[in-house]
Amino acid sequence: MASSTTFFDTSARAGVNVHQFYSLDMPQTKSAALADIFAFEGTRGIGEPTKYVIRFTHPQHDLSRDEYLNKRAAFVIQPPPRDRWSQPESARRVHGVLTGFALLNSNRDQSTYEVVLESRLALLRGTRRCRFFLDMSEPEIVRQILKEHDFNQIFASFEFKLYREYRKRSFVMQWGEDDLTFLTRLCRRTGIWFVCEANVKREHVRFGDDFTHYRRDPALTVAYRERSGMETAGIESVSSLEMRATTVPKRHTVRTYHTERQPAEPIEASKDIHEDRTVYGEDYVWGTPYLTDEEAKQEALLRHEAALATQVEYHGTCDLLDLTPGSVLKLSNRTLPDAKHGLLAVRLTCRASRNEPYHVEFSAIPSDRLYRLPLLEDTWPRIEGVITGTVASSGGWRDPYLDEQGRYTIHIHPDRDTRTPGLQSCPMRLAKPFAGAGRTGFHFGLVEGTVVTVGFLWGNPDLPYISQVLHTAEDTDPIISGYPWATRNTIRTRSNNTFELDDRKGKEHIKLATEHGKTQLNLGYTVDRDQKPRGTGFELRTDGPGHVRAGEGVLVSADMQEKANGMHADMDPAMRQFESMQARVQMLAASAEASKAEVADLKAENAWLKNELAGLKKSVIALSAPNGIGVATPDRVMVSAGNDVSVASGAGFHLNALRRFTAAAGERLSLFAQRMGIKIFAAKGPVQIQAQSDLLSLAAEQDVTVSSVNGSVLMRARKEFIIECKGAFIKLANGCITLGAPYDLYWEVARFNRRPASQMHLGAPAFAPALFPFEVGCEAWRKNAALARDTSPASVTRDGAAAPAPMAGQTESVGGAADPAIPSDSRRVPNADLDAEHESKLPTKKDPSVPIQLDKAVYCNWHMPDIRRDCVDETETEIYQALRADRVPVGSVAGHKFPTAFELAYNGRHKLLEVTVRIKIVPVELFRADATGKEQLGRDGQKQRVPFHHDVHAYARPMTVDTPTNGSDGKFYVMRYRDGVGRKFDVKRSKQQVESVLNGHGSVLILDGCSKEAACGCRVVVRFRVEFLIGIGDAAVGDGKKIHKTIFLFPEAERADAGTWGEIQVVKGGAKDWGQFVSLPESNVVAHECGHLFNFPDEYWEWGGYVHKRYVKDGQLDFEAGEYFKRQEVWQIRSDENVMGYGANLPVSQLAGTSPSARAQPYYLEYIRRHFCEMTHKQWRIGYEPK
Repeated sequence: MASSTTFFDTSARAGVNVHQFYSLDMPQTKSAALADIFAFEGTRGIGEPTKYVIRFTHPQHDLSRDEYLNKRAAFVIQPPPRDRWSQPESARRVHGVLTGFALLNSNRDQSTYEVVLESRLALLRGTRRCRFFLDMSEPEIVRQILKEHDFNQIFASFEFKLYREYRKRSFVMQWGEDDLTFLTRLCRRTGIWFVCEANVKREHVRFGDDFTHYRRDPALTVAYRERSGMETAGIESVSSLEMRATTVPKRHTVRTYHTERQPAEPIEASKDIHEDRTVYGEDYVWGTPYLTDEEAKQEALLRHEAALATQVEYHGTCDLLDLTPGSVLKLSNRTLPDAKHGLLAVRLTCRASRNEPYHVEFSAIPSDRLYRLPLLEDTWPRIEGVITGTVASSGGWRDPYLDEQGRYTIHIHPDRDTRTPGLQSCPMRLAKPFAGAGRTGFHFGLVEGTVVTVGFLWGNPDLPYISQVLHTAEDTDPIISGYPWATRNTIRTRSNNTFELDDRKGKEHIKLATEHGKTQLNLGYTVDRDQKPRGTGFELRTDGPGHVRAGEGVLVSADMQEKANGMHADMDPAMRQFESMQARVQMLAASAEASKAEVADLKAENAWLKNELAGLKKSVIALSAPNGIGVATPDRVMVSAGNDVSVASGAGFHLNALRRFTAAAGERLSLFAQRMGIKIFAAKGPVQIQAQSDLLSLAAEQDVTVSSVNGSVLMRARKEFIIECKGAFIKLANGCITLGAPYDLYWEVARFNRRPASQMHLGAPAFAPALFPFEVGCEAWRKNAALARDTSPASVTRDGAAAPAPMAGQTESVGGAADPAIPSDSRRVPNADLDAEHESKLPTKKDPSVPIQLDKAVYCNWHMPDIRRDCVDETETEIYQALRADRVPVGSVAGHKFPTAFELAYNGRHKLLEVTVRIKIVPVELFRADATGKEQLGRDGQKQRVPFHHDVHAYARPMTVDTPTNGSDGKFYVMRYRDGVGRKFDVKRSKQQVESVLNGHGSVLILDGCSKEAACGCRVVVRFRVEFLIGIGDAAVGDGKKIHKTIFLFPEAERADAGTWGEIQVVKGGAKDWGQFVSLPESNVVAHECGHLFNFPDEYWEWGGYVHKRYVKDGQLDFEAGEYFKRQEVWQIRSDENVMGYGANLPVSQLAGTSPSARAQPYYLEYIRRHFCEMTHKQWRIGYEPK
């Protein structure tokens, strides 16, 4: 607008129509149409709202503030036409909201008013908040704030034109700032600037961060003409211009430290100004919130650019109507040394009135420099103290809710925003009295609801941490006034795990306790819950099992060691007792050796005492007490030693057994009494002394007496029986009696009768030829399994015949009795196998893996003892090119071998073989993540959980918890633990369903080679068992039993495998459910996967089924072999009904008592049969009932 232009066109003033240059457009306020603007002043700048102070006269004296305040308005500037015949230029509009209204004065004709028109951004000053933003970048935060204030394309609009990338920040705090101040601070610290512009209908805010985003308009290239009192003929120009330059630092350096960075070292970056001799010094800043070296460099560059933006500044005046902040102004007739490419208008003030024409005062910088808003860090908020908060969780957590770094989520009390449970804050670390490398530290878990104080590193609101934990009036301190707590020091956790120290004089004690099993370690003065004394010293007790383990030895001593002045391993009292006793035993051993009795290896014992026991030089247990050691139990006491057991007593050694006393020696049993002799008495029952494979010698220096008080004395010898005394003898041999003597033979009898010859045979013991357990029947089929009979003497009959013990499984016949009726399947039918040991055998079949059809079994007296075995195996699969259902190859191979493990347990009583696989089920879930493993959030702010699919998530390698995995679809995923299984997975019901399917094979194992062939009664029932043990967080399960397989259990699975299952099976939805997953009916998939754990191959080939190796030839599927073996009793290449085929997908019936929907075939027992053959050293095969 030309310099001579005033409020009215002078050339038209005398006419009828007067051109009005300035007006206030408020369609919703009719009185605004009569406002006669006579003066205004407007300020506009980069990074600040537009503000116009407008004064006008109005014929109405009582304008209401309600009609103007907070109303949308537009200040319209309408330039006049250059002459009467020209069309006027388009009007310039400044949109905004009226934030001020004033009545200045009034007279009879009119009143003078003043209104303040500001950009809608100025309304943000009225909203002061304390809140924070999570995982958002600064531009995203600004967008959210603007949308909250109706920047919705109706009242106002905005746009971002940004050159740089802005990372998401885990936590950004708005602390006591109004929304405009907060928004501006975000722009200052990131290098983003904004300008308020106008279009025809609404206000528009434009954000930029690069000089390519400056507004460039050819109309802003004007001449520089200083004011000289001469008319410019309506030509816009710059009338004055001055430049000011200042010295800025040569180097800008930033340095910080962040606990979430690896490695944990300070980060530093610098940026220098080169080729400029007007700069000097270094600007060093500590404690900016960034994580990476790249971010540090970006921060240093930002400060470098901000300094350059203030180094050279221009100030001038002009009358350009279209000059706005963010526009580039060029001079057509002058070159500026520091601004050869023009000037960037930074801030301007425009004014006009009836007394002065429209003119503009502006500030600018060279347009070839990146503009950055001044940082003004001294105005940024700082939190020097702490604020309170409450530990939060995703809901329902009894235990601490932490992330993988041990950080907590805190509900900060000043925050009023509604947030998703578990996402109330960024993860915060807990400040502790001790922490260090190698996962060392001090941490007591905080549960949901715990009140904490939140501090901030260097007072920066964006760097929170948990500084302390507070008790409240509701959750009081464990140490309170009064007896006895006031004298105690304690650490107590939520489950009453307690570490307690009491400092009362004379009653000092330490207590370490847990409620599980009421396990406690009490030291010092111990009391009960009623403060009554329980004892002194120490007590280690538990209601559960107790264990003491020391790898280098244990000393348990009751010997006094006052004031703890001795060494830990001081066992002098015990060693003195051992040495004293050994010296006395040495004397006794010398006497026994002189009597030709066996003696202990005292030399070895003394060496053991000196070299191993003394001072706990080896892993031994030493017990010592000056007043005795007692061992008492109502049950067993067992002592086992791989070497000698030596017991020495200075007085008596007494053994009492109320039922039996048994002593057995593998080589020799030696008893020696030095002074008082040996007594062996039996108050009742026989006394038997046998030398089963050698001599029996009885000798005494004095008399030998053999007597029977109320019975007979029977003596027998198989070869000879000789009695001799001083040359006279009686010899019994070969059925003859020989009497011999060197002198006389005397008969002192009342009568001598001669009768016919007769004989008597006394029963003799049958000695076992080898040490072997008693076994009968089919145990004879074991190698070297000779049968043993009862080794006690048989009863004596008059004719001398000894009745043998009956064989197991036989009955004793009664002479003269009629045979009872015999059932058809009884052990007494004519073809019953009553002597399985000597049953004739047939050659075994060439291929025992092929099942046979059974005939009706005949009775057999076979028996085997209980046997158990852990089995390991490997699937009989081979790698081949995977195919689609139409036999088109896919880009992967299938058929990899994988190891299996299970347990065989044979029950001899029930002739039952149980095949068990013990499975630890670890509940997990799968989320979409970035390359670092951080979960991505969906539009609802929740983590994006996805179903497991073997081909997508485990195609390259097995997944591990908390480790990001790159799926075959190119996306990243991360697996996290769950705190339990879902409601849709019933462990007990799943076990029953799996066992019902697998045990539907209808087969047994039958002895191979029996003459009865398919009617052989040697049959073993096979039962599959699965044990599902839930391991939350991969915790140990099974009470020490071997775990054969660990399974990850997902909430949903699109395609499970042998190591990963789904609680429910899902498929991708069709057109109706596009983008969703649809649940399938409950199927036999878990039974199918359990079959793999028993070494079963797949019975389908489509999309990479792991089929039996007989169907793989040269790395390709052999479909001819599949046709050849179709419907034979062997593993199939494809089956629609078998559980290892597509029967896995058949729905499970929900009706009780119905048969399984999937089939298990007899040949499913093949791998069990092989291991049972190895375990029993017999040949078995599979038999099935007629179908």
